[in-house]
Amino acid sequence: MKPILYMAPIMGVTGCIYRNTYSQFFNGYDIAVMPFINNTSKKKSLLSDVLPERNKANFELVPQILHKNPKDFIILAKNLYEMGYKTVNWNLGCPLPMIRKKKKGSGLLPYSDEIVNFLKEVIAELPNQISLKVRLGSEEKSDLANLLPMLNDFPLKEIIIHPRTGKQLYTGEVDLTAFEESLSLTNHTIVYSGDIDSLEKYKILSARFPIVNRWMLGRGGITNPFLPEQIKNIESANKDANLKRFISFHQALLYGYQKELSGQAHLIGKMKEVWRYWVKAFEGGDRLFLDISRTNNVKKYLDTIEQFFREKPSARY
Repeated sequence: MKPILYMAPIMGVTGCIYRNTYSQFFNGYDIAVMPFINNTSKKKSLLSDVLPERNKANFELVPQILHKNPKDFIILAKNLYEMGYKTVNWNLGCPLPMIRKKKKGSGLLPYSDEIVNFLKEVIAELPNQISLKVRLGSEEKSDLANLLPMLNDFPLKEIIIHPRTGKQLYTGEVDLTAFEESLSLTNHTIVYSGDIDSLEKYKILSARFPIVNRWMLGRGGITNPFLPEQIKNIESANKDANLKRFISFHQALLYGYQKELSGQAHLIGKMKEVWRYWVKAFEGGDRLFLDISRTNNVKKYLDTIEQFFREKPSARY
């Protein structure tokens, strides 16, 4: 089966500027789930990341909503439908402790009846289709196993499963046995999400789960922006050409942020968020990140980056 690849929603990184710039230089993604929003206002300043006029990426975009109040969810989903978004994603996977404590994200997973009642109310009112992004549970893996059979009668577009608990955050190993068990508990289309950071890892997972052909790339897809192309066997140039393409991507992303952000510290801070992932692909990346972390000056930042690439560092691509 031809894989369908999703860009994961990573707050602070995969916003519209990143998505637009990425699609200018790379191919492979079919869909991007946007970082969550949770307001009900139609003010453009509060919905800037999802405004159609700001989104030029060449893949399908799916907004994500964090609400646990069905009425608020309906208001926002209808606003998004008016913007042209035919599908919305409900975030039941966010692992951040401050979110979980509010019974949002993965913190709502232990409460199966509340989720079912929420969906009954919401789906009856929505013009959009709805998908879910979940984890195995908040603290216990049994949360999702209890929930999945209760969802089978709902007309969900798909369920994206990250096989960790919320309590784990991004530590420890993904539980592939629990993911496999989840497949047997649902009749919905399933998207796998979690630790796909190389072509080899993708091949192992796709061989183990042959009925799955939808895959979400998170941190691995940022660290190696060529990964979607590698998975889809899109012909790539040699390492020197790939490095040049990455450098051009970096320059364009910097320029995109520069047009919107005020102040050198704000701009460099934004680039540091992306470099936290990028440095893992380069030999000497840790040293580079340390050097970047010491400056809030654009000229010094550019000099540091230029010097690093002048040495033609070895990269995973």
